[in-house]
Amino acid sequence: MFHAALTILILIVSIVRGKWSRWKDFLPTIYYFSFFNMFYQYISLSIKKVWELEQVFISQFITDFVYTFIAYPALVVMFLHKFPDHLRSKVLYVAQYILVSVFIEWIAYQSGNIVYFNGWTIWWTAFFYSTMYPMLYLHYVKPLTAYVLSFILIAFYFYMFDVSIL
Repeated sequence: MFHAALTILILIVSIVRGKWSRWKDFLPTIYYFSFFNMFYQYISLSIKKVWELEQVFISQFITDFVYTFIAYPALVVMFLHKFPDHLRSKVLYVAQYILVSVFIEWIAYQSGNIVYFNGWTIWWTAFFYSTMYPMLYLHYVKPLTAYVLSFILIAFYFYMFDVSIL
């Protein structure tokens, strides 16, 4: 129920606060976000997981599908459409998204809707969101740079969580 409610909340807020007339502008970044989410799902199912959604609706696959293709695209539209121009405003804007995301995940963790494995903690979640939101914006403005940095971050996570893909 938590995951369905969160998806509905993201959709409602995105419809109210997002600028859906610009969704095509954000489509490459939506694909970027969805691709890396699916990449994590593949790694977690085939090699090693550090977190997993619990109390899913219908099935794990359907829950991941809804997040990947409904909630996360709505989040990208909501996040990017009002991205500020000035540095101080950018930092505060991104910080707001990070804090809200960490808080929501903390609630999910406390209520048993997400579980952590292999050393992942809420602090790693905070670090992840602290890189994820800037990377979404970076992808929007400089996609190639975002891909290069994304692969560096993936290598960092693989190293920190002893993930071997060979």
